[in-house]
Amino acid sequence: MGDERWACRMRPCRTEPALRIWAMRRAFKIIGWSLGVLVVLVLLAGTGVYFFVTSDYVRAQLENRADAFSGRKTKIGKISVHWGWVTHILLDDVQVSNTGWGQAPHLFTAKQIELDIELKPLLLHRDLVFPQLVLRQPVVALEKNEQEQWNWSPGESPVASGTVNQLKPESRDEVPLIGRLEIDDGRVSYRDAKRKLNLDGTVQTATGQAPAEPKAELDLKGSIENQPLTVHFIGGSVLMLRDTDQPYPVDLKVDYGATKLTVNGTLEDPFQFTGSNVQVALSGPNLSDIFPLLGIPGPPTPPYRITGKLTHEPGVWRVVDMAWHAGDSDLAGDIAIDHHAKPSFLTAHLTSDHLAFADLAPLVGATPGAKGNVSAEQKKTQAQLEATGDLFPNVPLKMERLRAMNMDVSLDARRVVAPDYLPVTALNFRVRVRDGQAMVDPLRMSVGGGTLAGTLALDARSDNPQTRANLSYQDVDLKTFFRGSDYFDTTTGKLRGRVQLVGNGHSLAEVMGSATGNVVVTMSGGTISSLMVSLAGLQIADALVLYITGDDQIPIRCALGRLNFNHGQVAFDRTMMDTRKSVVHVNGEVRLKTQEVDTEVTADTKKFDLLDLHAPVVVRGKIRSPRITIGRLIPIPLPDFGGADDVDCDGLTRQLLAAD
Repeated sequence: MGDERWACRMRPCRTEPALRIWAMRRAFKIIGWSLGVLVVLVLLAGTGVYFFVTSDYVRAQLENRADAFSGRKTKIGKISVHWGWVTHILLDDVQVSNTGWGQAPHLFTAKQIELDIELKPLLLHRDLVFPQLVLRQPVVALEKNEQEQWNWSPGESPVASGTVNQLKPESRDEVPLIGRLEIDDGRVSYRDAKRKLNLDGTVQTATGQAPAEPKAELDLKGSIENQPLTVHFIGGSVLMLRDTDQPYPVDLKVDYGATKLTVNGTLEDPFQFTGSNVQVALSGPNLSDIFPLLGIPGPPTPPYRITGKLTHEPGVWRVVDMAWHAGDSDLAGDIAIDHHAKPSFLTAHLTSDHLAFADLAPLVGATPGAKGNVSAEQKKTQAQLEATGDLFPNVPLKMERLRAMNMDVSLDARRVVAPDYLPVTALNFRVRVRDGQAMVDPLRMSVGGGTLAGTLALDARSDNPQTRANLSYQDVDLKTFFRGSDYFDTTTGKLRGRVQLVGNGHSLAEVMGSATGNVVVTMSGGTISSLMVSLAGLQIADALVLYITGDDQIPIRCALGRLNFNHGQVAFDRTMMDTRKSVVHVNGEVRLKTQEVDTEVTADTKKFDLLDLHAPVVVRGKIRSPRITIGRLIPIPLPDFGGADDVDCDGLTRQLLAAD
């Protein structure tokens, strides 16, 4: 007690409640001062961080990090940061250097990059949310050299490639959420040295207030293999990439010379190309023109148009429900390209209920018969053939393109429309291409009530491609070759034989000009026009009577022959026709390198004929339009007492078919 009284005298005494109030006040003061000091420290730290991140030191550090990430020298002119839960960042004069072999000095430049980033989603969920991203005057220069290296390839920057592979979105819900993307005066260029491809263009988005349906637009102009090329793409906005409830629209138009490609429709997931409702259309004067554009070795065709539905699964593109109109022909089917295989592998299953046989002529460089369905280049080829009198076109078929892609293509043409002189009614084949070698096996053609079947092969692995034909035919009705002529009703007989040829070259003219092998034709029985036999034997009396009274039929004992090819020189071997009246022989040669024929047709009569010129019929000149003359200076008709013997048809037929 004494101590407490002494304490009260020394200072004012407080009761217990007063002591508690005093202690609370003192605690609040301490807390207040502490918070004040903390705020000051935070403000000082924030100010320091601000000046730190906008300093040259940090800019240099960011450039160094960017160098290591991208594998390129990176420069940033200035950095500005305004902190907040939505932080605003501004980068001025951004430059990313190109590879050492690149033509452009920079892979990427931008006068200014401005973006807002929300920190809460980034800190809590590691989600990237950009309320705004603005690129001002961005320039992107993409290049590919002769060795097919890209200036943005993984080999050029393995670190960046690995990081991008980890960060790139695999579906729409992984796309960074960008509230508004603005690209102001964007420029894009693409160079591909091997394909001779050059493109320059603009890329832009809507600026100012967003339209009702925001979109991104890309325009490119340039050339590929010296042909003009334009690309126009309209797609949904970047925001739509994240909007998984709304299909993403695509509208692509590509013009390459006279070839036009359009892709139009919507995708539920543009990254996986799933849920696609996309239509594709391709048209042009010749399907082979698509190789520089698409890398697909399309066959030569008349002017065409292809439409279908475009689908995709990992590594495989398909065109299904395809409708194909080329020249006067219509085809349908499906096409798939598998990029998993190296080289890529194309499969196609095609059918046709109306195939114009003339539309297959461009496969060998020739011109389709329908004048209204040929390209300007095919018309030029036809005019050259008519001017020179050549039959086989010397049009390079670019067989080396077969090395670019492996293929398995089948065609079932159930109805073939052909000219009167070529009675083809159906066609079925399968062609397989592997590493530059093409094999048509099986090949089956319905001709004149009979069949032609066998294999065709093309080896394009070398610079001098080789073509092989191994075909046989049987039960082909001779009369069908005379449809529409005066000899149709008086001609009968069944043909059989074979074709065994091999030649080298890039065009049909070169292949035939170097061809080696043989062609065998045989026929047992049948009938032929009496007028034709009389004219061949120059039996004037018979011919005059038949001209007046009409044609009749002469029984044929046999008709046969063998054409021996030796590097483009063709010799007639035992080529003859044995009839009731005479034995008609064909002798001479054909020079395929110059496409000239020099033959004689003679007839040995079996019976007496009052007036016979005793002179051969000479066929000489260009194969396409030879001159036919009488091989005698002053033809004087004289009696022919006949006496020719019958030919051993069965024995000679066996010899020709058995010979190598």
